[in-house]
Amino acid sequence: MAIYFEMIKYHSKEYPSSIPLRCEEIAAHLDIEKISPVLPAYSLHTEYSYGKRKFTSTLYDENSLLATSHKKNIPQLWKDNEWAKEFAQFLIKLCKNQAPPDIIEIHPPFTDYTSSVENFVERYIIFEDLIKSQFPDVTILIENRCGSTYPKAKFLLSKSDDFKELSHAIDKNKLTLKFALDIPQLYTAHNCDNKKPDKYISSLNSIYDVRHNIYGVHLWGKMRSASGRKVSHCGDLKSYFEYDEKIHTDFLTAFHDFFNDEIARKLVLEVNSSNADIDSIIKDLKTINCQFI
Repeated sequence: MAIYFEMIKYHSKEYPSSIPLRCEEIAAHLDIEKISPVLPAYSLHTEYSYGKRKFTSTLYDENSLLATSHKKNIPQLWKDNEWAKEFAQFLIKLCKNQAPPDIIEIHPPFTDYTSSVENFVERYIIFEDLIKSQFPDVTILIENRCGSTYPKAKFLLSKSDDFKELSHAIDKNKLTLKFALDIPQLYTAHNCDNKKPDKYISSLNSIYDVRHNIYGVHLWGKMRSASGRKVSHCGDLKSYFEYDEKIHTDFLTAFHDFFNDEIARKLVLEVNSSNADIDSIIKDLKTINCQFI
């Protein structure tokens, strides 16, 4: 059976003519002051707290919690209820002179100031209510995160158990929030590598029961630099799996089986290397009867 995805255009990448492109990803981190979408629809990729920000955007005051909630200039997302309110207001101002966003992609807080999923959900509900009052048709997705220069804390949504706990809270509270599953980040969180290839499959299948809340998917490659270091967001799936044909094939089979539920999801190929690497991943997906709509 076919699996279905709508491709979200990533940065300035070029795609095969056979891939319909209606929606593009737009950067909306905390240093952004304006957006200029080109395609009919757009997805806001909001602050993801990997590295330092300047907090100089004119869309919020220098005394705003958006500007003051940080550790070593790395943003502390979802710091409290007021932060959630100001974050919604920031995004509303950012989109003021544009059509409403089709998607808003958010990211989880760190666990040093957010002790539980309940803490996050309380703050998120304030955000959702404000955003939905302005953009009633928008889809809000939360992406799992693993890896940051933030000191001594991890993200609240990183491993399989985090997905399960947040999915239960989404269902219990009847939130419109859904997941954007970044598969390579899930693999990093679970220390997957070619030495234990079964972990690639088991880590993905461990969140099978929450797939009804997965509405977006991120895929990207890794490839080795001249020094031998693996570089994220470069290369294709073949280089990601170190050119092991069996692991590569097993992953594609598991990917198909996981998403074989007739739900059409959003797909972002977060590849910063060549257009050829984008093409390679698309060709891989077509071999498992992936249909782009």
